[in-house]
Amino acid sequence: MKKASEIREAQNADFQQMVTDQMITQAILTKALDRMKQVYADNVYALNQGAPHIQTSGTHTDPGNGPAKFDEYEKKPAGNKIISMIQSVLDDSKKMEEEGRYAETDAQGGYESFMQDSNKSIENNQRSIVNMSETKAKSEQSLQSAKNDFDATMREIEGLYGVKGDLNDSCDYVLKNFDARQDARSAEMEALKEAKAILSGAQ
Repeated sequence: MKKASEIREAQNADFQQMVTDQMITQAILTKALDRMKQVYADNVYALNQGAPHIQTSGTHTDPGNGPAKFDEYEKKPAGNKIISMIQSVLDDSKKMEEEGRYAETDAQGGYESFMQDSNKSIENNQRSIVNMSETKAKSEQSLQSAKNDFDATMREIEGLYGVKGDLNDSCDYVLKNFDARQDARSAEMEALKEAKAILSGAQ
């Protein structure tokens, strides 16, 4: 967008200079054309004028009897050619200015469209960034929550491993000493029976 602005600024500067140059050219040519028209358009010139009106048709030996004869009047053709040439240059200048204005309008329209599209793209990208930032924050929060749950689960598993170890030790002790404890229980039961018999006989 910065580069496009620089290019557009340079193009506009060239356009302004071109318009100024053409307007100056047209002003000069218009003045010249008006002056040339005053000189050539309405005045009639004789290519070969005769003697002044007061001069007669006589010679140095013949006094003559009337004014001298004049050639036929006509417009000088060179004047019309110059007028046409100036008019052609003036028309070309106006055409160049018109084409320049059209090109300037077209370039300005393209530049404005480009800037509008670029601004819309920036706005869309900014919204996408905001949305992605929110999604990222939620994902990080979910991740942290999952880590906390994982840590709690691991601690619980470690506690269960401890309980399992204690239960294994207890079960191993019972199994290993089952026979001895069974014999001890049987001996205790026999002793109780004998004690009971003795007490019964004493009564």
